[in-house]
Amino acid sequence: MFTVLLNLRMRFSILCVMSVLIIACQTEMDKKLAIIQPYMPQVQDSMKVNRIPDSMAVHFQQFAAQFPQYKASEKLLYVSTLIAERSGRYFECGKWCEMYVAHYPKGQYVFPAMVAAAHNYEKIGQFDKAIKFYDLAALKDSNSTLGKQCAQTSAMLKKGLITPEQQLEYILQNQKDTAQ
Repeated sequence: MFTVLLNLRMRFSILCVMSVLIIACQTEMDKKLAIIQPYMPQVQDSMKVNRIPDSMAVHFQQFAAQFPQYKASEKLLYVSTLIAERSGRYFECGKWCEMYVAHYPKGQYVFPAMVAAAHNYEKIGQFDKAIKFYDLAALKDSNSTLGKQCAQTSAMLKKGLITPEQQLEYILQNQKDTAQ
């Protein structure tokens, strides 16, 4: 009887130690996943992205950067760009869109990420980067209306026409020259 009790006590002690070790040995991925997990249903449903707090954008981006092969990382990175743009963080949005294009060149959101990178870099005055991404977007989908607009915007920026007023004046001037 004493040996049975000792044996049970030993098993219980081993079980307790193992439980503590399992809990203490969470990987970095598990810890970061625990932070973003409550928002995963909203990330998966594009209609609910606006309900995600702005502060989660950094967590999504960091997770995607650290674990790019994780199945949801592509969507997490793209959603982080949407949140950054929505909250007026144009530099972050451009940088994260650039990261998306680099990590997922055949990704589901590569064309919108190229356009968003170009647009956000243009907003903050980084015209060389804006031109680069407008050109990439124009090449990616040259037949679409948006692809054609990207090519035109790139051409305008290359001429140094950065404000809408300058661009409109240039278009009107060229129409007059063509009409004559």
